[in-house]
Amino acid sequence: MFALLVRRRLRPVRLRPTGETTPPIGPDDVRPGMRRLVISDLHMGAGDRLDDFSADAELAALIHHYAADAAPTELILAGDAFEFLQVCLPDVPDLEWSPRAATRRLETILRAHAEPVAALRDFLARRENQATVIIGNHDFELHYASAKQTLRRALGLSSDDPRLRFGVYYEGDGIFLVHGNQYDRWNRFVHFDGVCEPFEVVFGTRLIREAINLLEDEPVDIATLIDNIKPLSAIFWYALSLPTLRNRATRRLAARGLVLLINVLLRHTSYVLDNDPQQRAPRSLWKPMYRQVALAARLLGRAAGVRRQSGVLPEAAFQRAAERQMRRSMRAFGNTSVRSMARLARDPRYRSTSLFICGHTHLAQIVALNERQTYINTGTWTDVIVDVVTSQRQPQRFPYLEITYPALGSPPEWRLLVWRGAGHPPSLWRDERAPVLEKVEYPV
Repeated sequence: MFALLVRRRLRPVRLRPTGETTPPIGPDDVRPGMRRLVISDLHMGAGDRLDDFSADAELAALIHHYAADAAPTELILAGDAFEFLQVCLPDVPDLEWSPRAATRRLETILRAHAEPVAALRDFLARRENQATVIIGNHDFELHYASAKQTLRRALGLSSDDPRLRFGVYYEGDGIFLVHGNQYDRWNRFVHFDGVCEPFEVVFGTRLIREAINLLEDEPVDIATLIDNIKPLSAIFWYALSLPTLRNRATRRLAARGLVLLINVLLRHTSYVLDNDPQQRAPRSLWKPMYRQVALAARLLGRAAGVRRQSGVLPEAAFQRAAERQMRRSMRAFGNTSVRSMARLARDPRYRSTSLFICGHTHLAQIVALNERQTYINTGTWTDVIVDVVTSQRQPQRFPYLEITYPALGSPPEWRLLVWRGAGHPPSLWRDERAPVLEKVEYPV
């Protein structure tokens, strides 16, 4: 096993870029002074058990609300709008990466979520409106031209209609926006600008395809919650922290998850970009995961029946230890993108940029980088677990960012809002997670 890991570490697979690419959206592509709405991490899937998106009516109502307004508006879907990785079809192998597979998966998603698709079609019927789709790690297959055209057809647009466009990042009019997966080592692509040959399968993609999808199909109540824990590295700590761990089915789920994680680690492939003079083999994911896997294995072994001589299982202590580990993972995950964007804000090229926007973490967040620059994470519209013991969900279910400009050329004004449904004005998002995240200084 060690020899296999070393061999893969020393001999990464070389990637050759193809023509299936997506350019960034730069300052010359951004219409100044336009109202913008930013929504991230919808994760619209196939409408089955693996689909975590259930807010079709709410999303459609939000889009119709702004479509009815006369102000020209750009709707930015900031990555992972479509959940390609959890669409499982009988005629498409799970590990097939091709234009055909991407088209079939997206067609399935669009049929399953016809209501928001129809609302977006109405939104774009106003010619002054714009829709921009930023590619994330869960909808990386949108790089395929066939997938882009599939979405255009569903929205009633021609192949060259500028009202729908795609990008890997967005920069202009005081904004810098990326999905954020490139700041996460589990989901960082060597070549994020397009599809390569062979297809680059990052660790997070392999984990979802070969572990998460299998675990969510388990006949256990908590199984469908697994994909609502972010980061994915915290899911086993979540399982170990549950009071139901004394239940045999739950223990079996946690044990199977640990085995699947180790198997994915062993099968993970490293990549380098061909003909890149500065290429370096990526750092192994095994070392940073080893300690967590070892800790999880020890806790799981004890919780599964290893008792002390007294015959008393110290379950409460195990649960508290697992919850502490999970919170540490959440803190590290939430702060990684903030630190990365803070470093970017210090770059002289971005001195005039006011807003640095991400998604990916599923945790809405506002951080003042300094007196004139702000980091905003737009969160997700899927369920977020905020209390592992009670499985309590985030009450602010539908966050989105509204950006306006008081005058042409002025810095953007913004509000992180929560959609409350048709007939109700949106409310301001409140930071209810402050105790979860570490206090970190981000000087610029």
